Amino acid sequence: MTQMPRPVRLIDLAPTMARVLGVRTPPLDGTSIDLVEGWGSDRVLLAIVDSLGYGLYRALEADLPNMRSLAGEGLLLKAESVASSTTPAIASILTGLNPENHGITNTTQASESEMRSLLEWATSDDVSSAVVMEEEGARTFDGFVDLVIGVSKSLKDGDFDREILAGTLLALETDPKLLVAHFLGIDRIAHRGGGIGEILEAASEIDGHLGILASAIPPRSMMIVCGDHPLHAGGLKAVFDGDYVALILWKKEEG
Repeated sequence: MTQMPRPVRLIDLAPTMARVLGVRTPPLDGTSIDLVEGWGSDRVLLAIVDSLGYGLYRALEADLPNMRSLAGEGLLLKAESVASSTTPAIASILTGLNPENHGITNTTQASESEMRSLLEWATSDDVSSAVVMEEEGARTFDGFVDLVIGVSKSLKDGDFDREILAGTLLALETDPKLLVAHFLGIDRIAHRGGGIGEILEAASEIDGHLGILASAIPPRSMMIVCGDHPLHAGGLKAVFDGDYVALILWKKEEG
């Protein structure tokens, strides 16, 4: 694994993506990850894999060939999480702000907040953007982002993530510069108290989806795969480290 000259936090993703895309932002808590300097990317696909803690990823890595390949060709980083639950964590990923500064703890607050995210800054700078996630969260971007695709949370675990994949492939057809997708399978299994075998099954299916997306994105795209927080529910909650998530950065080369 490549050693970082400084610790990496999830709040560093928004400024990193903004720098790649040439999007202007207000002052942020995070700092651009300088290891991608000179990559020459002009698009970003951000795939958030709910509950993909760093320790969990390392435990499952041998059975996740696509993520392992992306990490091997790019970077695998141990990123400090900034929140222990999904909504404030994703808000930090997309705003580059610590939770105490964006103040978003639930979806209702996200809908009512005047805080803008990278997706909205991109749209303001005429950088096309799209988001694919659970429908309630997706609605918070309606009217602010070029393409919003929501997936019903009533779908079963595997069906939900397959719909996220389908929606992301559909969004790619519009050629967005920035595309954000959110996979939930691991987190749902954990909340039901599933064991490591069930979690591996969910992670393996998501790994397959990520392989499809890596093949589908155009050359010069940067693909980012990250957890939002480590496992925070179920019997495995304290088994893996509780402060870090897996962060994979990969650039699709020409040809």
